[in-house]
Amino acid sequence: MILAGLLALGGCWEEAPPKGQAAAAPRGGDVVAQVKVAAEERVRAVAREADTLRFRAVEAHRQAMPDTYAVCGQANVSGGAVFIPFVSVVKTAGGVTEVEQHIGRTNIEATRVYVELVSRCFDGGGPVQRAGGGTVSSPTPPLPNGLPILEQVGEGPAPATAPAVAPPGPTASAPAVPVQPSGGTLVMRQNGNLRASPGGGGAVLRVARPGAVLTIFGTAPGGWYQVGEGAPEGWIHGSVATVQPYGPEGAARRPLPLGSFASTQ
Repeated sequence: MILAGLLALGGCWEEAPPKGQAAAAPRGGDVVAQVKVAAEERVRAVAREADTLRFRAVEAHRQAMPDTYAVCGQANVSGGAVFIPFVSVVKTAGGVTEVEQHIGRTNIEATRVYVELVSRCFDGGGPVQRAGGGTVSSPTPPLPNGLPILEQVGEGPAPATAPAVAPPGPTASAPAVPVQPSGGTLVMRQNGNLRASPGGGGAVLRVARPGAVLTIFGTAPGGWYQVGEGAPEGWIHGSVATVQPYGPEGAARRPLPLGSFASTQ
């Protein structure tokens, strides 16, 4: 996104002529022209087709540091019609020209070019020299608006809980038929798998959480209970729950409130 934004910045800028069509060489006293030539030669060294390399919107800005210039512009270093932004920091102290080159050929390089653009591409830009000889860098500029924003991450789903493992019981390919209708309630003591059939081989329909109160509608051999909330939903093994049968007078005991039993898993 940053690379695309930098490419769009100079969409209407005028192009400089390619090599061979440039103006006369700069005179010895024209320092700005000299630093432009030094920067363009460094760009030319990394261009895919140096003979057809073109520049546009190339400007030189004197920096806060003495004898330092920032040359900013665009060049089609990869050929074709695509122009890539670049920033060249040229130092001319002591008659020696040093060039620190930044070209936005990748997203990582484009990020650095963006930082150099907004911090150097104006007169007086770049780090400032202290009285003792040290330098103070400008604070990193903010990124441009309109960049993609990562989706906000909420708490997310609850961590997966290992399904409860029922003790060995009768295994059958078809669902077992309840021995007889039953009644009462079943209170979960720990997480338990609500299965489509008894015997441990039925598909898991959902996980009943600790403290859940389910109505018992039937039983099957091996300690399996057909349970549900208002209607039969599936089968749970009695080892993960506490069974509360109907009283002798036929009245059901009051179900305990949800969450009254702590998990023992």
